[in-house]
Amino acid sequence: MKTKLLEETLVRQIQMFEELHCLLEQETGELANKNLEAMAEINRHKCELSERIEAYSISLRQMISSIASELGLASDSTLGMVAAAIGNKNNLHRLRQKLTLAAQRVQETAAVNGTISECYIKTAEMALGFLNSVVNRSSVYGARGGYLPGSTATVMFNREA
Repeated sequence: MKTKLLEETLVRQIQMFEELHCLLEQETGELANKNLEAMAEINRHKCELSERIEAYSISLRQMISSIASELGLASDSTLGMVAAAIGNKNNLHRLRQKLTLAAQRVQETAAVNGTISECYIKTAEMALGFLNSVVNRSSVYGARGGYLPGSTATVMFNREA
């Protein structure tokens, strides 16, 4: 009975990881399109889903611990250890593999999105650094931030004005 409930919980956990993977793939597209509104909405959904995954993970861990104790295993046994102790009588091995695969896909897609985000941040930092160096030259503004008339850069700005 507990094994069947564990299998059902694993199926739901796999579904949530697959849903998270879909959200991350959508996020990849929105990162490429620089659609900030869509990214904010996706981020909200990711947070909600992550909370649900965390809640399921706690109950999953408790189920695994309970079944492990019934089988005479240590209470901190892993799903793989429980599946091995039970044998091939159920779907635990297959579900464990599917869960591992789903988690790997989530990690890989999240890593790609992180890399894309880091590239955007570096590009923005470089652009802001360039603008800062053009606008805040010491030849234009003094040490106290005051305007220094008569410098070459000042003349260039004055002609454009």
